[in-house]
Amino acid sequence: MKKHFKTPEIRKTARIFGEAGIGRTGFLLLGGPDETRETALESLHFVDSLNLETVKITIGIRIYPRTPLAARARDDGLIDASDDLLRPIFYIRTGMEEWLRETVIQWLAGRPHWNM
Repeated sequence: MKKHFKTPEIRKTARIFGEAGIGRTGFLLLGGPDETRETALESLHFVDSLNLETVKITIGIRIYPRTPLAARARDDGLIDASDDLLRPIFYIRTGMEEWLRETVIQWLAGRPHWNM
């Protein structure tokens, strides 16, 4: 997703904020391009290890017009080239939606400070 930061930086920032008494919320987007069961579980474990005050998980990533994600979604056949994307459409890697929903629901059950 072309993020310009890595997990060690996230971990360090979360630690510094926590030590300073600043509440921390994590936002996790699952199901994007190239997502696998392994990468989704890795993300869940990583966020869990941060001991954040709250975590918000979204399954799927909103597709906006004229973005690399829109081009990828067209190439993957998830949207039509004529779709103006005015109504929200979310990129969820084909074959992952049901597994992601079930897995996230299981994770939420033991973590009352997490939500979807």
